[in-house]
Amino acid sequence: MDRLPALIRVALGTLALACAVGGCEDKKASSEPPPSRVNAAKVTANQGATTEAFCDVYAKAADAKPLAWPALASGAPPAAAKTWRWINVWATWCKPCVEEMPRLAKWRDKLGIDLAFVSVDDSDDAIAAFRKEHPGTPASLRIADTKAQEAWIAQLGLPGAPPIPIHIIVDDQSRVRCVRAGGVLESDYAIIEKLIRE
Repeated sequence: MDRLPALIRVALGTLALACAVGGCEDKKASSEPPPSRVNAAKVTANQGATTEAFCDVYAKAADAKPLAWPALASGAPPAAAKTWRWINVWATWCKPCVEEMPRLAKWRDKLGIDLAFVSVDDSDDAIAAFRKEHPGTPASLRIADTKAQEAWIAQLGLPGAPPIPIHIIVDDQSRVRCVRAGGVLESDYAIIEKLIRE
């Protein structure tokens, strides 16, 4: 029993030494989420962010490949847009996908671009049920065979099975200029605007 106070003094001394060497900060819980893939691409004017840094796959106009659509449940893909087109790959069960939809629709109007949603859900019924519960959800295309999703995304330049949402930005000549896995934040608007003005 006499050793307990000595052990406590040793433990406190070790803690004090650790604080002196490595610094002890008050690690209070923060309301901010931890840094993530999305936050890493956050854009502010002072960072001088580039479109190349924002996109996981980026191509200048001269090097960009034409967009190849996957087989869609509705049959033929939409006609080529005469403006830039933003393709958002999403699913009804993907919370970040659903949360960013209103933001993308607002940006579509501000940027004057075409916006196409492509779902990776297993059935049209899943999308219809979701839209019934969430009336503001925009119409969506759907990949006919969800097993083909990985091959299509790999063909766009994203290897493996990247997380959704996935954003594909296509110029007015139907060339893929930017592919990005992960959500976009309100602060990403400036870099998107910069990309479509290139």
